[in-house]
Amino acid sequence: MTQLRRTFLWWLIACTVHLSISGCQNEKPNMVTLDLDCMMAHLEDMQQIIDTAQIGDVDGTFPAASAVEFQAAIDTLKTGISKAKAGYFVLPFQINAFCVNADKAIASFMNAYQTTLEPGTPAELQVFGIDNKGYIDFGESPEYGGSKRFTVEAWLKYDPGFFEFAIGDFIATFSHDGNGIKQGWMVNFSGANLRTTLGMGPQQDRVLEWGAAYPTNYGQWNHIVAVYDESFDVDQLKMYINGELLFAKTNDIIDGAGALQKYQPNTRNLKMWAFVEPEDNNRNMTGYIRKFRLWSTAKSQSDIKSLMAGDVSGNEANLICAWDFTEVPQDPARITDKTGRFTAELVGQYKWHKLEQ
Repeated sequence: MTQLRRTFLWWLIACTVHLSISGCQNEKPNMVTLDLDCMMAHLEDMQQIIDTAQIGDVDGTFPAASAVEFQAAIDTLKTGISKAKAGYFVLPFQINAFCVNADKAIASFMNAYQTTLEPGTPAELQVFGIDNKGYIDFGESPEYGGSKRFTVEAWLKYDPGFFEFAIGDFIATFSHDGNGIKQGWMVNFSGANLRTTLGMGPQQDRVLEWGAAYPTNYGQWNHIVAVYDESFDVDQLKMYINGELLFAKTNDIIDGAGALQKYQPNTRNLKMWAFVEPEDNNRNMTGYIRKFRLWSTAKSQSDIKSLMAGDVSGNEANLICAWDFTEVPQDPARITDKTGRFTAELVGQYKWHKLEQ
């Protein structure tokens, strides 16, 4: 066999192997077919909303600033559709991200609809904490950190998608700094669980936390109570939902020498916020709140069931602070608690929904 024939034969074998593996050169590589239906449907809905919305600064209209923001969201969605059609997207999550953002834009715009409610009007308070758009600032106080025993009590209502990231904080004083230790507490959601997290120390990055599946009765109120009592031998941390025990957790946080760690309330005044964590603002959620109370004692289950059905005057023993949030305030930047010692401020996006009598 001549050298020319041997070269040709090896070339033919190589081409055959290459074609058998990669296929014909004229064929296009396998591509994922992306479904753009949700993007197109959202664009149609959003365009219909903006085309029919009344823009102004009186009741029955949407604020001009909200309309500008909504139009920007529409333009972003249009850009996303163009990129998807041009083949810039190859994974379904890239499409889903645009649809999620479109849902959020629609909700934000619709909630901007202007309706004036007179102070004292019975209403439900909704706070839009997602993306740090709104929160309740209760100020700061050494009392907010609690101590060897305390109870956090509130009613909460939420809808599907009420938090988006790893943790959604309902109410928290939690601090990531202060002599290198984690201090304070938070009532939060993570994954499918409702949890309580306590800063334990004096070691750094030590927390006592536990959780259990949160109720998925969306659009309904739940009475949520977190209780801590350091004096118990076991089950120092408890949580109740609608008067029933959700979980009990024994403190098992020890240091390198095996010493049991204690709850660290604060080495300084701690801020207390609802719907956004004061220091890690990525921990946020959207929901409704009413009858929030913080106690300096550990409430029993029978106590909790009584509190569910009752109100507080502000003069109760061991009551640190209490806000009802059941009617439109005179001044949303200065809402006095029922003890008369603290004030809260509604910050950013929130909405009062009038209660039908």
